[in-house]
Amino acid sequence: MQKYRNRILIGFAVVFVIYVGLLLFANTGELLDHLRNYPWMLLVPVILLKFCAWFLRFWRWHYYLWVIGAHTRISVFDSAILFVAGFSMAVSPGKIAELLKAVILKVKTGVPVARSAPVVIAERVVDGVAVLIGAVVAFFLAGDNINLGDYRFLIVLSAILLGVGLISVQIRPLAYFFLNLLGKVPVARRFYQPLVDFYESSREILQLRHVIPTSTLGAFAHLTDALGFCIILSGFGLEITWVLYLQAVFITGLTAAVGALSGSPNGAGVTEVSSSGMIMAIIAPQHASITWTIALTVALIDGFFHKWFRVLVGTLVAIIFRNRLFPSALDQALAEVEQERQQHKTITTETLPA
Repeated sequence: MQKYRNRILIGFAVVFVIYVGLLLFANTGELLDHLRNYPWMLLVPVILLKFCAWFLRFWRWHYYLWVIGAHTRISVFDSAILFVAGFSMAVSPGKIAELLKAVILKVKTGVPVARSAPVVIAERVVDGVAVLIGAVVAFFLAGDNINLGDYRFLIVLSAILLGVGLISVQIRPLAYFFLNLLGKVPVARRFYQPLVDFYESSREILQLRHVIPTSTLGAFAHLTDALGFCIILSGFGLEITWVLYLQAVFITGLTAAVGALSGSPNGAGVTEVSSSGMIMAIIAPQHASITWTIALTVALIDGFFHKWFRVLVGTLVAIIFRNRLFPSALDQALAEVEQERQQHKTITTETLPA
């Protein structure tokens, strides 16, 4: 357990350095002026919209528990606690500590980590599906109001690659061809069954009949986040219009994807820079009042409520319900997972050519 705490603390340290570096390159005085003069009451509906988005994403999480057969072994209340407390784990580098949810779920339900870990991965995948669908639809509906120049093909290419990836997971003969090859390697044979369990769970979770409802929930959550982004922009004098909303759907979706792929703790710095850059490229040409500092201010405010507000809430929930989340059996379960990981690392090292 201490190791996971250390990873989260390292994540916070990295985040601090990133934001200090970001502020060094910004006009800090002008940025602070914008923050002081901002109509903060606008953030009340933004917070309410965040709770709505979390509610939608929670039911997606609980739906996955139903898919893997864990929903009857855990109450909705405990499921909600685990889901919200998981927000605090997003700050770890690469979000690796989020896999702690799978270990806690094993302790509470008895479902093996190899079967529940794909749920954590699937949440990220369907988030990608949801934001990509939203971005593509917004891109075509907005027309010239979202001008990406020569980069337009990247949106379509990303959609195609994601679709190919989801289809590939369903090709069982291909997967078992590689799994059976691994099973013939003496030193790796012990991992054959856990990998089979992991693949079968992933294949079941990512079937079209599950991807459609979970992506729909994710899409509505993303549309809710985009509305919050519009409200934040309105604090700088922009009128909330259909065009602005489509631009917000596109920008929030792409920045979320960039932040997730960056590996930066909770997308720190990366989402703010990419968001402010797209505000300047997509929104500023139609609104002369939007400067680079205003764009960065909007990105920082949205970043706080999209990322760091949930980390604060998740940490608070984890502290309040720590006895329900972290029973004594958890340390033993973590030790077993770590032992398996070290064995795999040792075997991999021994099989590498000198």
